[in-house]
Amino acid sequence: MDEKLLQTFLAVADTQSFHRAAKRLNVTQAAVSARVRALEDAVEVTLFERGPGGTRLSEAGVQLRPHAEQLLGQWAQVRAGLGRQFAGRIALRLGCQLSIWDGLLVDLTIWAEETLDKLPLSLNFDHDSNALDMVRDGAVDLVITGERPAGQRLECVELPPEQMALMASHPCSIKDAELPLFLNLQLGPEYDAAVREQLGDRSGHLFLGNALMALRYMGRRGGMTFVPTRMSHELHAVSHSDNFEIPRFAVYNPNGPSADLVKQVVPGLKELTKEKGTPQGVPYPFEGDGS
Repeated sequence: MDEKLLQTFLAVADTQSFHRAAKRLNVTQAAVSARVRALEDAVEVTLFERGPGGTRLSEAGVQLRPHAEQLLGQWAQVRAGLGRQFAGRIALRLGCQLSIWDGLLVDLTIWAEETLDKLPLSLNFDHDSNALDMVRDGAVDLVITGERPAGQRLECVELPPEQMALMASHPCSIKDAELPLFLNLQLGPEYDAAVREQLGDRSGHLFLGNALMALRYMGRRGGMTFVPTRMSHELHAVSHSDNFEIPRFAVYNPNGPSADLVKQVVPGLKELTKEKGTPQGVPYPFEGDGS
């Protein structure tokens, strides 16, 4: 139901005049008449009786009036509640291509809250989807990805690369005859190349698509994996292994509806990644807690 139709109906009921209702609502009398007709068509009854004494509610109009007042009151409460709920938020949808950058989205949210006094509206991403296509299609406004976009349609901000290291749940060496179970996060071509060159087929692989899942498993059952150096707390560097880098870019559509808002948070990304790759954030529980 159109809110204006109910407001106009109540204005005519209160003033008992289409003319006075028009003045109250600051619209033309023709607009008032059109709205009343639209409401009468919607409920399929006549709502007013017009006569020498003025305009009065019909029997159906008398029955509708308390319902109209209740509906408008409830709508006002809903609108006020949503206004409070989303006050101070910016309508940005932020995403990341790889699970190792989920924490960076959280850190960026905190940065926006503390620096801009605003919160992004949505933090989410399907790691199985193509990050650049999601930006092109408007599913997200800003994405952190390891892929530099081709062409001129998307804006690309280069961030410091992610420093990766082979870490294990206990001390060991890449030269050991038997290696711990390798938890393969499948984080792109640089990651896959490091796995092939350094491990080959000398370790069994458990494929996990989420870095925090891998850390959880290692805490309970042991193993090793390539993870960002910033996430290596409580782990042991595998001796004689080589570190490598995963490129990192912030990508958005400069012609998108949220481009101006994106530009407000890009400085936050640069600040958060300028030292040690990315801030540590809250560590995921490494030791098993039985849950």
